[in-house]
Amino acid sequence: MVDAETGTYTPGHSGNAVTFMAQRRAATHAAFFLPQLKAGMRLLDCGCGPGTITLDLARRVAPGAVIGIDRSDAQFASARAAAAQEGLAVAFETGNIERLRFPDASFDAAFAHALFEHLPDPARAAAEIRRVLKPGGCFGLRSPDWGGFLLYPFPPEVERAIAAYRGLMTENRGDVLAGRKLPSLLRRAGFAHVASSASYEIYQDPARIAEYLAVQLDSQDAAAAASLRAWHRDPEAFFAQAWVEAIGWTA
Repeated sequence: MVDAETGTYTPGHSGNAVTFMAQRRAATHAAFFLPQLKAGMRLLDCGCGPGTITLDLARRVAPGAVIGIDRSDAQFASARAAAAQEGLAVAFETGNIERLRFPDASFDAAFAHALFEHLPDPARAAAEIRRVLKPGGCFGLRSPDWGGFLLYPFPPEVERAIAAYRGLMTENRGDVLAGRKLPSLLRRAGFAHVASSASYEIYQDPARIAEYLAVQLDSQDAAAAASLRAWHRDPEAFFAQAWVEAIGWTA
């Protein structure tokens, strides 16, 4: 069931989802934001998931401090252990981006990856991030846009499976076209300057993305899930995911 206030996080926190997210790194999924980071910064990573990107960001701003927040703390153990082993100043905690516990102007930078497309009220979240940033602080966010995804082959049964996943995400109060709206979202939240870009992530192993999507569909549409699993076995299978990146700076 969809929570009336927070919505439902469509990927969930299953072992499959956590493993999928844990393969992400700052070099591949936050490259657009890395030039903004400097040693000594205090950074907030929203929707940090299993923390692999968070740790990379912490290495970038060390000896500065990083706080990673997510709605579920079940995925933090490995990242906490890695941070302790390296001596990184990283803390992981549960939190809600729409109601941050931090005082005004308490961070130099903030980051959110693959989060805003799942929020029922992204404008509220963007305003809250702006609140906790210092003057001159920056916020980098990145979300996919399902209007730009590329699949091949794309037979009717796979097209229906993709439509089923889009429908599930919409039912959960997410936005499948969130990516293209990020620059506008930051401007409306009051960021003084906004820069945007777009990129594609190509899955060299299509089975990885196919299984990730299929798992979400298993209990909703078994036929659609089966179609995705059959599709990735085609040696010609190709999947490219469209992403939009945006950075906003406070005055």
